[in-house]
Amino acid sequence: MVGHIAVDRIITERGSRVQLGGPPTYASATARLLGLRIAAVTKIGGDLPWGFRARLRMLGLKPIIVEGCETTRFILDYRGGRRRLSVEAVCEAIKPDEVEDASRDAVMLTPIIGEVPRETALRLRGAGILALDPQGYLRTLNPDGSIGLRPWLDLELLSAIDIYKSTLRELRLITGVEAPLKALGRLHGIGVGEAIATLGDEGAILSLGDEAYRIPAYRVEAVDPTGAGDVYLAAYLIERLRGGEPTWCGAFASATASLIVETAGASFKASSKELQRRAHEIYGEVKRLRG
Repeated sequence: MVGHIAVDRIITERGSRVQLGGPPTYASATARLLGLRIAAVTKIGGDLPWGFRARLRMLGLKPIIVEGCETTRFILDYRGGRRRLSVEAVCEAIKPDEVEDASRDAVMLTPIIGEVPRETALRLRGAGILALDPQGYLRTLNPDGSIGLRPWLDLELLSAIDIYKSTLRELRLITGVEAPLKALGRLHGIGVGEAIATLGDEGAILSLGDEAYRIPAYRVEAVDPTGAGDVYLAAYLIERLRGGEPTWCGAFASATASLIVETAGASFKASSKELQRRAHEIYGEVKRLRG
């Protein structure tokens, strides 16, 4: 996978904490739960604490260390029932020649704050399956450090994407289309294969072109929603690589995401047996929307 590790400062009504985050962290934790390891092209600064470095090693991650540069750092403020996101530091961008060997059976492209330039992303088109979460391409950094969203559209990159996952808000900004099914259809018209719009605790919509499905969420008491989208995409991709059909993979991803929000940070407490139980329950509630 390609994208930055981050240090997240989480603020809630109960206080604040600092934890290791970013898509590589959450995706690697997901792979570990499922008995796999992933490789990541990612960067950290020389400032990353040794405890966090040890955690990365345990997850099988070997980031490029950029001395004299800070690790990407986010503040996620969940007070008041909504998330406010801001940035304290951004690490060095990932260069095209640093991903030359990243074109493998499958690659997750997961920028979080513009750290994967277009030239780097286009190098990944040789992957057997290329999955994209475009959030880092839509984010814009305001002078006060807060993050806003802006429209983004790269037809050349999107046409190479086999699996797409974003929030519904991000999907609307990319396509300019309000209706979810029409917006997902616009992606298929560009060349995207399987497209997913996540809807928070309302689940997700999975579109396969002529067919579309509503994938329910599994209701839990959320402790920390950070990283749920990263876990969703990683679980979906892993299960597809194992031969699962798309609606099952959507249910499996939804179940896996439900496990991560029950804990603080990138760790799972539930068993694989519980994951399978939830996935089968969700799968039984999948609804066809089109086709």
